[in-house]
Amino acid sequence: MAPVRTRFAPSPTGSLHVGGVRTSLYCLLVARSTGGQFLLRIEDTDRVRSTDEAAAGILRDLQWLGLQWDEGPIVEGPNGSYYQSQRLELYREHVRQLIAAGKAYEAYESPAELDAERKTAEAGKQNYRFHQRQYTPEQVAQWKAEGRVPVVRLRAPGHAVTVNDRVLGEVTVDAEGLDDFVILKADGFPTYHFAVVVDDHHMKIDLVLRGQEHLMNTHKHLLLYEAFGWTPPEHGHLPLIFNPTGTKMSKRDKARVARETARTLGKTRGKPADDWAWLATEAGLTPTEVTSFMAKQHDGVQVAEALALVTGADLPRIEVMDYRKGGYLPEALINYLCLLGWSPGDDRELLTVDEMVAAFTIERVQKTPARFDYDKLGWFNTEAMKTLSEDQLLLRLRQWLEVVPSPLAALSEAQQRHLLRMYRPRAKTFVDLQVQSRFLFQAPRAWDPKQVDKHVAKDGGFERLATLRAALATQPTFTPDSVQAALQELCAAASLPIGKLAQPARVAVSGTGVSPELADTLAFLGRDETLRRFDAFLASR
Repeated sequence: MAPVRTRFAPSPTGSLHVGGVRTSLYCLLVARSTGGQFLLRIEDTDRVRSTDEAAAGILRDLQWLGLQWDEGPIVEGPNGSYYQSQRLELYREHVRQLIAAGKAYEAYESPAELDAERKTAEAGKQNYRFHQRQYTPEQVAQWKAEGRVPVVRLRAPGHAVTVNDRVLGEVTVDAEGLDDFVILKADGFPTYHFAVVVDDHHMKIDLVLRGQEHLMNTHKHLLLYEAFGWTPPEHGHLPLIFNPTGTKMSKRDKARVARETARTLGKTRGKPADDWAWLATEAGLTPTEVTSFMAKQHDGVQVAEALALVTGADLPRIEVMDYRKGGYLPEALINYLCLLGWSPGDDRELLTVDEMVAAFTIERVQKTPARFDYDKLGWFNTEAMKTLSEDQLLLRLRQWLEVVPSPLAALSEAQQRHLLRMYRPRAKTFVDLQVQSRFLFQAPRAWDPKQVDKHVAKDGGFERLATLRAALATQPTFTPDSVQAALQELCAAASLPIGKLAQPARVAVSGTGVSPELADTLAFLGRDETLRRFDAFLASR
């Protein structure tokens, strides 16, 4: 195949969604597999919702995932700027070209007038389509005197438009379904439809891959290519990602779960309905923020997460940062998302990016929505925890510690490596690793009575533990090897299986009788802490 230029063009109105990750991955795979280029463009013309913080977060998340672009922010190229807000004059010049050619025009209808027309059409059970009206000079003069600023609309050509989609096949919209849509807003900013076409043309994009929710936008985009006389790129629309329940995976899911949990908690506590002052106080938010959120006036992710901290709501993982904080590895997330709507054509599941590049074809992209399976992702992550090199896993651990508070951050590099060696065969995520290793950072205050009865209280378990304590106290070094040697020597001398000595020690230091290899565990704790825990347990009988 000839080299293909693709692009990922997110809007910085929030954090990066996993659906966006899959789109960017597929774009990258097509570019790499054909020897082409993968571009990143930030579509920040929504002046109300776009933020610099969100744009920076998108770059950060893509870099963490290893989805490196060839042109875009940071990696500048010949087609910049790669922020749409810095390309406004280019858009305005192209709007002027269309007006001069008679293919676009200024329209003065106010939002209130358009809304009234739309409601009238709905009342008559008709589809609302806007087409050019004729204004008198007096009307235009009056509107200008009122300070009314026109928008610019593209004149619909009056014929059907067909998208030859690389994934879905031919999709046609009849002429009656197309109206004169806005290309330049009254604030002087282009609409999404206009800016994306101008940018894709000037950035020489050959293939546009995006979610199926954009499919009906593409017909408008083809009309703009036609109006300019440009050759459009190919298009492919990717299947949606559904929740395990079969509903569309959306950032709004966080708000829904946060509200449901808050209402349940309010009922449990006997709080008045729709009085959220108590919740605002506990969450450190203003009553207005919480009341408007609970009334569904907005779905602010930050509010949902703040409420979850005090209500215990288990928010769904929708954005990349959710998975970062959840202790997932980017290698696992990328591997899983690649297969969520595509197949390499064989039974392989564990794939490196290079293997994905070698196998990827658009023809194998599914048309139907894919369901997100958290258990399956957990399996991918477990496998990645086992197979990454220790250096790679240490890097990922440190990246996780950048976004979550954890006692693991205070460990030395040697201790972090030791911890990874103990838990990588058994932990699904870094969060799981932290939960399993919690006893290493906090000595038990009580010991599981069932474990004590089973492993220590019978057959002289306390006495054997005291013997081990004495032996460990005199070891010249305290490493996994020296601790293991001491265990084996004592067991050999007493003709005991090693479990008869190891399990009492494990109960003493963990409180539960569950830990990684005992020698590794005790060496991590160190001699002093190990002996303190032995002494506390022996004194408890």
